[in-house]
Amino acid sequence: MAVLIMFDLGNPVLWLAGILALAALFVLVGGRFSAQARERRRRDRSHGLVISRKCGPTVKLAVNVDEPKRKR
Repeated sequence: MAVLIMFDLGNPVLWLAGILALAALFVLVGGRFSAQARERRRRDRSHGLVISRKCGPTVKLAVNVDEPKRKR
């Protein structure tokens, strides 16, 4: 309650500054959650570099290439 007493709530400059700050916050946050922003982030993830720290082979095949095929 003491914080509200410190500010002059009748001052129109404070109201204007508060409205401008809320509008700027709304524009910044609204651009983050728009459909175009979600699509851009999805595209960036899909087309980005793949970084893997795994030391093994990327794909392990279940086929032995060295052995010839058996005839039935």
